[in-house]
Amino acid sequence: MSGRFPLYHTRRVRETVLFLFPSAGGLAHRPLLFMLTGLIAGILLNPVGLQSALATGILFGLTACGWLIVPRRPLLAALIPLFALTGTWLMAPWALRPNPSPEFFIAPHTLTGRIEQIQLHDQDLKCTLRDVHFTGEPGLALPFSAVRLRVKGGQTLPAAEGMQLTVTCRLRPFTNFNNPGRFDYKAHMERKGIAAWAVVKTAEVSLRPATAGHGWQTTLHHARRHIETALFAHAPTPRAGALLSALITGNRSHISQPLRDLFAHTGTAHLLAISGLHLGIVATLFFFLFKHLFSFWERPLIKGYTQILTASATLVPVVLYALLSGLAPSTQRALIAVVLVMGALAFHEEADLPTTLALAALVILAFHPPALFALSFQLSFAAVSAILTSLYQLRPSQKGRPPRPLRYRVLLFIVPPWMASLGTAPLVWYHFGYASPVGLIANLVMVPLASFAVVLPGLLGALFLPLCGPLAGVLFLLAGTAAEGSIRMATLFATLPGGFLVLPRPSLATTLLVLCLLFSLLLSQPLKRKGPAGVALLCLLWLGWTAGNAFHQRHHNPTLRVTVLDVGQGTSVVLAFPNGKRWLVDGGFAWPGRYDVGRFAVGPYLQTAQVTALDAVVLTHPESDHMGGLIHILKYFNVAKLITNSQRGKGALWDQFCDAATDCGTKRLYFNAETPSMLVEGVRVTCLHPALPSACFTGKGAANNNSLVLQLAYGNHRILLTGDIMSKAEARLVAEAKETLQSDVIIVPHHGSSSSSTPDFLARVRPAIAVVSVGQTNRYGLPHKKVLNRYTQSGCTLYRTDRHGAVTIESDGISLSVITALNPLPALSPSLAWAQP
Repeated sequence: MSGRFPLYHTRRVRETVLFLFPSAGGLAHRPLLFMLTGLIAGILLNPVGLQSALATGILFGLTACGWLIVPRRPLLAALIPLFALTGTWLMAPWALRPNPSPEFFIAPHTLTGRIEQIQLHDQDLKCTLRDVHFTGEPGLALPFSAVRLRVKGGQTLPAAEGMQLTVTCRLRPFTNFNNPGRFDYKAHMERKGIAAWAVVKTAEVSLRPATAGHGWQTTLHHARRHIETALFAHAPTPRAGALLSALITGNRSHISQPLRDLFAHTGTAHLLAISGLHLGIVATLFFFLFKHLFSFWERPLIKGYTQILTASATLVPVVLYALLSGLAPSTQRALIAVVLVMGALAFHEEADLPTTLALAALVILAFHPPALFALSFQLSFAAVSAILTSLYQLRPSQKGRPPRPLRYRVLLFIVPPWMASLGTAPLVWYHFGYASPVGLIANLVMVPLASFAVVLPGLLGALFLPLCGPLAGVLFLLAGTAAEGSIRMATLFATLPGGFLVLPRPSLATTLLVLCLLFSLLLSQPLKRKGPAGVALLCLLWLGWTAGNAFHQRHHNPTLRVTVLDVGQGTSVVLAFPNGKRWLVDGGFAWPGRYDVGRFAVGPYLQTAQVTALDAVVLTHPESDHMGGLIHILKYFNVAKLITNSQRGKGALWDQFCDAATDCGTKRLYFNAETPSMLVEGVRVTCLHPALPSACFTGKGAANNNSLVLQLAYGNHRILLTGDIMSKAEARLVAEAKETLQSDVIIVPHHGSSSSSTPDFLARVRPAIAVVSVGQTNRYGLPHKKVLNRYTQSGCTLYRTDRHGAVTIESDGISLSVITALNPLPALSPSLAWAQP
């Protein structure tokens, strides 16, 4: 047998596994790449909902390209339409999901489900209930069989993953901020199979042990918590313990938002997720350990079984570590790659890296097709693809195979991390709207530090924890010290000028063009491969035309656009003046340490609108639903002027706002009714309220009544922005502003509260269009029915951000048009024959 495993020489096994380890290069020897292309095409075509003729044309084009690439093996091209049909069939349950009736979210339900993904936040417990079934009713249909649950004060519950939880609650649907450039949170949760969410109290929850098939989840949960307790006990700082917990157990819920931002800004956010780097360390460590141990076993050594035993034994700790970490998409990809590499070693073959990557993607998408749309999936495979491309360019010459010089080894250490950063940069740019040039340097330092100084002793500590507690504590202390050093190193990189850039967000087509350009440049070789170079040139020309067109539309637009954003129960208005100047009036709400509308709604809209610099930010009054989101804007956008009234706010949020305004160094202006009007690109901006500081309102409702009221006059049209003024402020405006109050468009005061929009005020304004900024199913019951009746009875066309999404009013000085992010539009009144949807 020549010292090899006998099964390796059987013809059937050889032919079965040979396509995983091709000895020759080229696409003709890698059928999994054709399978993956077809599967991805089928998944993409299903939710897009293209017409059958167009979908057939796309599949025919892909098949023709495959046949042109490998003309001598037409069966490989036939794999593309075959797996496209498979992808469409696999994606059908997600694409054809019927929406629950509104009654489903009204009545309470008694439901039971299996606990997964436990997170502790403050005193609350967050978890996902899988395999949910309802008592006495049909409930949810597969694959949407999960519910996201928040248990108030649930930190004291003895809950563990795998256990059964029963509760009676009212389910709530997921909602989005319906603005251009939004993150589709509803679709994101649906792709995870999560259909609804609920908030319950601890006393309403009933726990039962896990069923027989899921007891292992409870065991792993307790093991994970035991390790986490030891990690935090020995880590020098809480943030070091949080980083260790993320790298060793896969639990990132302890990582604060500032710490996440720190790693994101330095281009090292991938270190927070367990991926191929960490599983590779585990596999390498145990492979050499088992190889050394099995070398003392004489019988397998003589028979040639040592390597297959070593590879098989190595998979045990690798799989256990992957299960312990929670099997995130990046971990799944890495696990499949390690299994294939170990299989190659067992069969004395060399694993083909493109085939390994394709197999990992095929397995993940076959079990969960919506994973294709997950950012973690896209970033993982983009990074690995870029690394493989760099290794292809760095491969040594096949002639004579001279010894690898020092220069090659240095490049092998430097280039792959650079390529990983470059390969993921277009996707990070598209999804988040920023770039981290400092990541090219930070990864060279942070990756080895996190891998060998943090992960390696941390994993050894977790291994020795049940065997020798003191030794595990020493290892955890070493890992925690290195973790704190990594955080300080990241802080140092974050201070470098130009290391983090907030950019306008590109379209999907532009992102694909940039990716195509990048990989074309990586694959092209001077004077050898003209095809990739030609593709790169075409991409550059197309990108140049797109950038020029966007610049012309931004700086040579003669219209005034006022966009009332959908920011939930708050207000944020973007003013796009002619010829490119931009103002932001208010920024929506923010809960310190929890949810920030500025980060998740206002900022993404501005970047999608190609805005990263604002000529002015206006805060109408210092309350959280108008001020909170501006903190993010002041930190990450270039703001020329900050305009406020003279009133100071209260609390921690106001202090954060003042700190952000001071740090950004913007010019501070205070407006009141005596401030002279400003002419901005032909638009006259007038402050109508409040009065001088000495005459400001005091007492209850003072913050709202002292809101800035701005009027924009452009040509024949006037637009009134009212903040949260109430009846006292409206009475002052009626008495003092008089006829100047008349406006064609009004942003309804105080979100449609009954304390505002008095009949006298509306009679003086006489608006034709009114826009209410209000949250979906808000707890205040706004807008009030009485207020809505006042506007509709006056013949005013009413728009609501909770029903229409972002509302844009555009004026060229002669005619008005209204555009909403969602349809249907409200019927226009006869007096608005000039308004066009």
